[in-house]
Amino acid sequence: MSETVSRRRLTWQFVGFWLTWLVVQVVINSPIEHHLSGWSQELTLDAIKLVVWLGGGWWFIHQAQPQTLAIAPSDQWRPNWHFTAGYLVWGVVVIYLLGQFWLTHHGLRISHSFLPEYWGRYFVVVGITEEFVFRGYFLNALLKHTSFAWANTIQAIAFTAMHIPRYLTTIPPMSPTVWLSNLVSVALLGALFGWLYAKSRSLWPGIVVHMTWDILVTLFA
Repeated sequence: MSETVSRRRLTWQFVGFWLTWLVVQVVINSPIEHHLSGWSQELTLDAIKLVVWLGGGWWFIHQAQPQTLAIAPSDQWRPNWHFTAGYLVWGVVVIYLLGQFWLTHHGLRISHSFLPEYWGRYFVVVGITEEFVFRGYFLNALLKHTSFAWANTIQAIAFTAMHIPRYLTTIPPMSPTVWLSNLVSVALLGALFGWLYAKSRSLWPGIVVHMTWDILVTLFA
């Protein structure tokens, strides 16, 4: 019995998931964003993200044998309260973002484009779903194939690519500079979240830092 999820399977799983999310963005999410607004829009988009991402992550893990994953699926949902580095990283992220926004805007003020509905999408849904799929499955499986450095790099690149469907459907379209800046930021964050996961052997440090980053960027940018 194989001790790893084959590279071929991992590749096709990612490609299939990427294409699925692209279709969802184009066929479902974009029309919703045009025809709904407020809480009805946000709750609908949140429900779609939860179904697609949690469903996809659960299916991938369900298809994998326990020995093909570096961290047992049930163990990774246990909080690691003694992981001191997680608290330090969270604090650094908060100080960095607040300092950056303060210097950019000469003070902290809530963005005019921020809506209360965003708390659900950016503070809960995105952090849990994306960490579950990319760290809880893809990185978890890759760690059985190769060193942490390579596994983390590969999953960070894949995580970055997974944001492209959203960027392709953003209206108005983003400039090449914004595209590049966003992709570099996502890659670095993906690597950070991967490090938190591998060192703590828990999804929660990455989820908390991920949530914090997204909501602060949405709130003050």
